[in-house]
Amino acid sequence: MKIVGVVAEYNPFHKGHMYHLSKIRSDFRPDGIICAMSGNFVQRGEPAIFDKWARARMALGGGADLVFEIPTCFASSTAEIFAEAAVKLLNSTGLVNCLSFGIEEYKIEELHTVSEILAWEPDSFKSLIKKHLKEGLSFPSAREKALLELLSGKLPQDNLNHISELLKKPNFILAVEYLKAIKKYRMNMEILPVKREGAGYHEKDLHKKYPSASAIREYLKKNGGGEISHFLASAVPPHCAEIIKSEIERGKGPVFLENFEILMLGLLRRSLDEELRSFFDITEGLENRIKQAAKKATDLNELIGEIKSKRYPETRIQRILIHVLLNIEKELVASRTPNYLRVLGFSKRGLEILREIKKRSELPIIVRAAEYKKLTGSARRMFEIDLLASDLYSLVLPSKGMRRGGRDFSTEVIRPL
Repeated sequence: MKIVGVVAEYNPFHKGHMYHLSKIRSDFRPDGIICAMSGNFVQRGEPAIFDKWARARMALGGGADLVFEIPTCFASSTAEIFAEAAVKLLNSTGLVNCLSFGIEEYKIEELHTVSEILAWEPDSFKSLIKKHLKEGLSFPSAREKALLELLSGKLPQDNLNHISELLKKPNFILAVEYLKAIKKYRMNMEILPVKREGAGYHEKDLHKKYPSASAIREYLKKNGGGEISHFLASAVPPHCAEIIKSEIERGKGPVFLENFEILMLGLLRRSLDEELRSFFDITEGLENRIKQAAKKATDLNELIGEIKSKRYPETRIQRILIHVLLNIEKELVASRTPNYLRVLGFSKRGLEILREIKKRSELPIIVRAAEYKKLTGSARRMFEIDLLASDLYSLVLPSKGMRRGGRDFSTEVIRPL
């Protein structure tokens, strides 16, 4: 049986995502597609524009058979941790034997070359990273520079230049991290890359064949309350356009990071230094910089502007802020290992796959949120953060009537009618 896994945020699901899932179906003819999807907060350190249930419905309508939630502590972390945890989650099903992902250029040799070094991290590579970190570079920049130096005597300069360019492409970076995890943990998982079509990850051009999720979010930020039907028809599949219009009409979105700014500023101003040091990535006195910025700043952009530096770019700061907001302890993040399989939704075929996973997986499978009470230790704490993420996300929804907590317990898993 060929079961393909996909790691996604679907923030929101658009025509490029539909193209990817369609290519999996047509080119690889799998017996099923399982998605590991971010919940209400995503990897760039932002809230998802619509909640996890709306986006799971989009995925299922677009061709996915089964959607699991990536625990929030990993979904809101670095690309490396996000990718490793998601691949571990898919592998833990006992069924996923292929991983498919979008990629800007079909450069498989380069993908293997880079992921091999990162998976095993030879001592010479680690030494070069430390050297460049001491020079004040951010970790991604230090790692890239160390990698190119390590390869400089083994590859022609043209190849090195090309790898350097690839390492600036978001989908290639994630692809490297996926393959690195597969190699590092010796997973029996084939990779099925699909060349990305349409706009690039960060492109804001709405006139591309497949506008990016960034462009769609930007449009909704500026026009969320206006007439959006024509735009949605060109940017997302019809079923997603209906879901998005329904979410907006019901006051359940769109949601943006700025919606949390007062809550974040309040939390930071009342936090003690030792509390801030307990969160992932707050080191080297960064807690003092954050505290001072929180006292001075009057909005989120000003706060981030006061904190960010060459070593701590904006997205890194945003992830830190989300971890403070959700009280995510660094020990949970450092584990990089999901302790349960949280089901958000499934198709008819997905239900059959889920029954097979229950026979094979060693992880507890949570279909109804109340089942989390059988979890213990770090697994229970991990799930409690997912619950808190939903409760705080609900607080900033446009409709006051939608701001009650406990939605994980009142929202049923999405299933076929």
